[in-house]
Amino acid sequence: MRDQHSDIWTHLVISTKMHEPVFTLKMIPEIEQAIEDYISQIPNHQGTYCVLPEHIHFLVKLPPDLSINALAKQVQDLISGRLRQQGHLTNINWETNYHAHSVSLNRLEIEKSLISRQDIKHKEMSLKEELKFLGM
Repeated sequence: MRDQHSDIWTHLVISTKMHEPVFTLKMIPEIEQAIEDYISQIPNHQGTYCVLPEHIHFLVKLPPDLSINALAKQVQDLISGRLRQQGHLTNINWETNYHAHSVSLNRLEIEKSLISRQDIKHKEMSLKEELKFLGM
């Protein structure tokens, strides 16, 4: 168990199975709302995200009682549930592998900026290229 006072910020990248672009323009606001709801429930109420058609970047201070695996599962389940509830999809097949890395406090603002510009980045670089860069 980690120290309750540690600040472990985690940049999580989750994607759909085979990186299929299943998130439509109508679905993205629902996904964003689900993520906002999640952020509002965590202790410091801070997080940054970017939702793209086949993957999501999510930066949050990892709650002390949660593993990265549990965080990924919670976010995936929350998004799947919201989309089902709104009648968009009955089931999302998530890629079992995801990328996660910790972000130091002195790089936090830079990381937030990078995440907020993911939609621009992915006009030039595919998700496959990005994952290769991340070692996946």
